[in-house]
Amino acid sequence: KRGVTMVYANVITFSHIAANDLIFRLSDNHMWFREANMHIVMNDALYGDVHNQPATITAGDVLPFQDFDLSQMWFKNAGAAANTTIHVVGILMSTGRLKQLEIPIDQRGD
Repeated sequence: KRGVTMVYANVITFSHIAANDLIFRLSDNHMWFREANMHIVMNDALYGDVHNQPATITAGDVLPFQDFDLSQMWFKNAGAAANTTIHVVGILMSTGRLKQLEIPIDQRGD
């Protein structure tokens, strides 16, 4: 269960509750954030790329991220059947910032 819950100008909020122990991502489309805070509301989560999720976020943690594409972050439950709940609140990158970082047009999510 996932989706965009609110949008204010360039501020966006995502919420996701894992339904099983498979890896998942919060967005299937490129979504570049300038800054975002990731909140783990319930049950620890692992995160990384599509091939490996070696890092742990503990329930109750808030982790800040900058200049990243949410579609490239993958998550999974840290424990079997311990479905995690994740909230992401952040500011999307401006077109100028995307150009400054030389993000290819086909990866901008426009």
